[in-house]
Amino acid sequence: MPLIDSPFKRVAVDLVGPISPPSEDGHRYILTLVDYATRYPEAVPLKKIDTPTVAEALVDMFSRLGIPEEILSDRGTQFISDCMEEVNRLLSIHRLTTTPYHPMCNGLVEKFNGTLKSMLKKLCAEQPRSWNRYINALLFAYREVPQDSTGFSPFELLYGRTVRGPMHILKELWTKEVDAPEVKNSYQYVFELREKLEDTLRMAREEWSRMY
Repeated sequence: MPLIDSPFKRVAVDLVGPISPPSEDGHRYILTLVDYATRYPEAVPLKKIDTPTVAEALVDMFSRLGIPEEILSDRGTQFISDCMEEVNRLLSIHRLTTTPYHPMCNGLVEKFNGTLKSMLKKLCAEQPRSWNRYINALLFAYREVPQDSTGFSPFELLYGRTVRGPMHILKELWTKEVDAPEVKNSYQYVFELREKLEDTLRMAREEWSRMY
């Protein structure tokens, strides 16, 4: 593989699943994407993995990240179908596929998939059917951790600055740069952060309803 030095010039995509148990909303799969230059990951839960669903999810990712020049995937029917080929043609994306029986050709995204599944398993041990709710929080934490292959976090390589996220806040707690009654482990922190954000949004919606 050649060295890629432009963010989102080449991305790797893959599907995780079927996941058991499915989420309470019926999600059984996760579509994952990793940028070659920055190692910046994206992931979205899916209820099904037919080509139109996968294509729509990819286009939604591209609307936030930009359209890549190249996309590497395995030879799953979702990625090599005529429908996906037309999507790639319309977006001027060059499709690359792995060699049969050699999944390590897509090792970048495969490694991320393993990390994501491990994090989800630990975080959702007590609520296994809520795993889809915590993907974005885990992505946030993953993106600010320096990668062995680059020495920098995906956030730093993409935005050119250090992003203040869950891991940064935990470091402040551990080094006592901020006052806190107790220091929580990373999984507990992300879990509680998600719950608090949801409660805050709920209260904001209720207040908005009363006003209008």
